[in-house]
Amino acid sequence: MRDRLWLIIPAAGFPFLLVLFFVLWQSLQQQNRTVQDLVRQLEELDRFELRDREGNRELIEQQLGVLQTRQQRLQRQIRNLESWQRASGDRERALWNRLQAPFPANPDVDLPDNRDMERTAPPKQPSSQQRSISP
Repeated sequence: MRDRLWLIIPAAGFPFLLVLFFVLWQSLQQQNRTVQDLVRQLEELDRFELRDREGNRELIEQQLGVLQTRQQRLQRQIRNLESWQRASGDRERALWNRLQAPFPANPDVDLPDNRDMERTAPPKQPSSQQRSISP
């Protein structure tokens, strides 16, 4: 019986090992395909991310260009307003200087000298009491 057992074990064991080998081989290939699919998906995601990064970079560069243009325009407006404010201040000072001077100095016009004239008091107005007293 023992001799037969030694004959049955290799006869039954060989097909069992063969089936086990095929199952392991198939599972290894399935695992390889899964890993390859995952690697492919990862590469696609990397490409997408790279493309997205480049798109974001272009968008950021466009926004930066718009902001720089806007900043330059605002700086130009500020300079224009500052020069307008200086010119307005100069005009206002000149106007005040003209208003503060009593008469413009004009050598062609001889102004009379008022020192020679007598100073007279303005005529008195009769008051209401004086009128009633006089007949």
